[in-house]
Amino acid sequence: MNLTSKSRYALKVMLDLARHDSEDLVRRQDIVRREGIPAKYLDQILVKLRKHGLIISTRGRSGGFRIARPPAEITMWDIFHGVEDGIYPVACVDEFEDCQFTVSCVASEPWQLIFDTLKTQLNAMTLEHFESQYAKDSNMCPMAGIRECRPGREPLRGEA
Repeated sequence: MNLTSKSRYALKVMLDLARHDSEDLVRRQDIVRREGIPAKYLDQILVKLRKHGLIISTRGRSGGFRIARPPAEITMWDIFHGVEDGIYPVACVDEFEDCQFTVSCVASEPWQLIFDTLKTQLNAMTLEHFESQYAKDSNMCPMAGIRECRPGREPLRGEA
């Protein structure tokens, strides 16, 4: 399973929208400013989230975005599966692929078990859990104020 920056940013977007769910709509530029996501990349992620029914968008001057369902009904699997092009670690567990070696492959069943375990865990984690545990109380969140962590570098600090 290859989770890319799409998943990382999609989680940030969904947490941001959940945090601001009391507002009618959240403007794109507010997400960019608060979360430090490049605007053009954000647009791609928003399209995928909307296509998978995770967010609702309204066009126009007073338009914006909001989550489509209550945070308790949105899982990490929903988010990651919605934005990733290939979330399956190998072809034999991909519901849309037909691997010709599945019958004779000794690793097919172990891969299925590994994938099913990961998917079950991601389905057990809801947006509500993360939003209530971390996003609302910045004192509880060890990542508060960090806009983006990058391997081998110091975290970028957000605006206060």
